[in-house]
Amino acid sequence: MSVPGFKRDPIREELRRLNRESTRLGQTARRLVAESAQVNQPRSGGYAVPSVSAPRREPALKVEGRLARRKVLLAAAVAGALAWILFRLMAGFSA
Repeated sequence: MSVPGFKRDPIREELRRLNRESTRLGQTARRLVAESAQVNQPRSGGYAVPSVSAPRREPALKVEGRLARRKVLLAAAVAGALAWILFRLMAGFSA
């Protein structure tokens, strides 16, 4: 049962939902940054040699191998050809 004169505003509700999600993502990001900044502590009580770690790099998408590169280039060429054919078809219908 709804209160008379009270209307639900879908835009305001969506903004609230987005704000909640943004807050949650911010908290998660802060937690992950804090966890990644911590030095790995040895679990045993004995003496442990500190390991020298390389600086972290951003993950990068790598296409390895000639065959994989050829497949990517072939897919790009086919996509370009199909886009050109679609463009010509649509241009023919509008003329």
